Amino acid sequence: MIFLNILFESLMSFFACISFAILFNAPKKELLYCGISGAIGWFFYALLSLFITPTMATLVAAVFVTAFSRFASYHRQAPSTLYHIPGIMPLVPGTAVYNTMTAALGGMILETYSNILLGLKLAGAIGAGSILMLALPYSFFEIIPKRMKKIKKTTLKR
Repeated sequence: MIFLNILFESLMSFFACISFAILFNAPKKELLYCGISGAIGWFFYALLSLFITPTMATLVAAVFVTAFSRFASYHRQAPSTLYHIPGIMPLVPGTAVYNTMTAALGGMILETYSNILLGLKLAGAIGAGSILMLALPYSFFEIIPKRMKKIKKTTLKR
């Protein structure tokens, strides 16, 4: 039952990311991949948050979103930010920021600091996960390296 709930949430994340991509005028032919990026991120976040802390789950989900966006960027010949920005939107700590403001306006100092720290940790995890994948060379994301294609062509000619 929990797994079906995670799949349903991932489907809703898919549609939310498509809507977000439409808002930012992404090309229509790339909307499917923008949605897949968000669904992948939310799937891994929701699945891993059952077993590890939300910060670590966000880090791993950001790694998967960035890896998918780089992979799609390479194979679709489009900028990786086209897939990356809608993909990380479900991971953004909006609830932590909202709870921070609510606690601050309510005069609850300790809860305010706790929520600020949580929001900063989640935002830092998104940034760190993105940097981990962005540090890899662009050629890492091709399935069959160009050298292998050349080798296959030369062996077929003989």
